[in-house]
Amino acid sequence: MRNLIALKVDLDSNYAPLSPTRAIASFTLTASHTNTQDAVLKGTDGKEVPIPPGAQYRFERVDLSEIQIKSKAGESMLVLGHSL
Repeated sequence: MRNLIALKVDLDSNYAPLSPTRAIASFTLTASHTNTQDAVLKGTDGKEVPIPPGAQYRFERVDLSEIQIKSKAGESMLVLGHSL
């Protein structure tokens, strides 16, 4: 059974996972349009990807706890999707 996943992730200058526990999901990751700088996403391969304010990225069958993200304090990311 699939369950709805809807999260607002508050960011700061240290990397933090999108989920504190293992959660396999298909989802859209959206940087809040009110962010004032790019967020930085780090995957399991260690590469850093800048995410500008308002940008959206689609992920299929990914563990939310393995995606690390940071920005400055007060910025946020939105996660909307479903579990598998």
